Amino acid sequence: MALNEIVLVGLNHKAAPVDVRECVAFPAEEKIPFLRGLKETAGLRGGVLLSTCNRVELYADLEDGDRAPELVDALLASRRVPRNPREYFYTRRGDDLIRHLFGVAAGLDSMILGEPQIFGQVKDAYFLARDGGTLTTRLNLLFQKAFHVAKKVRTETGIGERPVTVSYAAFNLARSIFEDLTTKRILLLGAGEMSRILATHFYESGVRKVTVANRTHENALAFARAFGAEVVPWESFPRALVTSDIVISSTGAPAHIVHRAMMETVMKLRRNASLLLVDIAVPRDIEAAVGGIDGIYLYNVDDLQEVADEGLAERQKKARHAQVLVDGEVELYGRYIEHQELSGLIEGLVTWAGAIQDAEVSEALRKMGDLSPKQEEQLRKAVHRVTHKLLHSPITQLKRLVVEEDADTAIAVFRDLFPMPAERGDEGGEP
Repeated sequence: MALNEIVLVGLNHKAAPVDVRECVAFPAEEKIPFLRGLKETAGLRGGVLLSTCNRVELYADLEDGDRAPELVDALLASRRVPRNPREYFYTRRGDDLIRHLFGVAAGLDSMILGEPQIFGQVKDAYFLARDGGTLTTRLNLLFQKAFHVAKKVRTETGIGERPVTVSYAAFNLARSIFEDLTTKRILLLGAGEMSRILATHFYESGVRKVTVANRTHENALAFARAFGAEVVPWESFPRALVTSDIVISSTGAPAHIVHRAMMETVMKLRRNASLLLVDIAVPRDIEAAVGGIDGIYLYNVDDLQEVADEGLAERQKKARHAQVLVDGEVELYGRYIEHQELSGLIEGLVTWAGAIQDAEVSEALRKMGDLSPKQEEQLRKAVHRVTHKLLHSPITQLKRLVVEEDADTAIAVFRDLFPMPAERGDEGGEP
């Protein structure tokens, strides 16, 4: 596996301010079309695009690693960026790339050290690339290893025992300002994962006066059932601002949904009673000028770092232990990727199993008669999951043996267990 063909370009919260990050951020529906476009313009074999509140990172498997600068050009060309943020971008290759990804997945590179939410975000980016057809074998093996390392870090260091996410930071902020949250009225704008985490924190602390507003009313109703919350129609949320004490916004809106003029009217109706606004969305939901209104206390994702990380010293100690683990895993992975034959062997197995899978599904569909497109897709996905699960354990064990034991013997045994058509001269059979 030629690691010099895998390149990372990106920016994150350590250097790029929130107004730059929100301009460069990618909505989920734009990621795969962007990656597919790079195949034609930048020699991309495949890629994984990670876009969160705190970072935008493109992990690219390139035909020519020297074309990495073109990736930054493409990223900027696809976004509406008012100024050139090229100075904030970094490029990583080889061991630096591996160490960076392992650290990101384990929460060691997060704004709030050790937060677990990033692990799910990295997995989401991986699965989106896999389902969208932009995941190569090189990237697949790299990200699978990153998931293993992240789990090992959390298990062996305990860095995630006291969860601190952006959502938890928002909750912590509210708890630090108000002596008794149970008497406060909470308004959540957005019914996504961030709001769910927040609602869980509030509910577990005894808060029962929670209201949610979401553009998709059905999602708001499902959210409300889970937490016993009240639902207000999206178009009515400005009126709900008048009767709330704490407002936390985490929508995926492309532009501000709360403006200064709106809040000036709200504060008049509130008779200037204090209101806490916490904006954890990127792009930001609340216009920055709102923070200049008397009685309003506005915080965004960059502000939360200052008030959230209560166990910072403890986490830093655990992070040092975690970094030692990561460095060790980087070394092991470096030994693993030296075995070029292994990559082709695993890729051949996956291709072989995929061909058998597709043939069997096609035959089953022919015998089953008329099915709707949705039913056909459900069947294909179910069989794909079975194939993936059956292959996962032997591939994982092969990778372990190659690193820890006799690589040649491990590969020979694997070939005996899975005699693929190119080696045995026939076709068919089960993986």
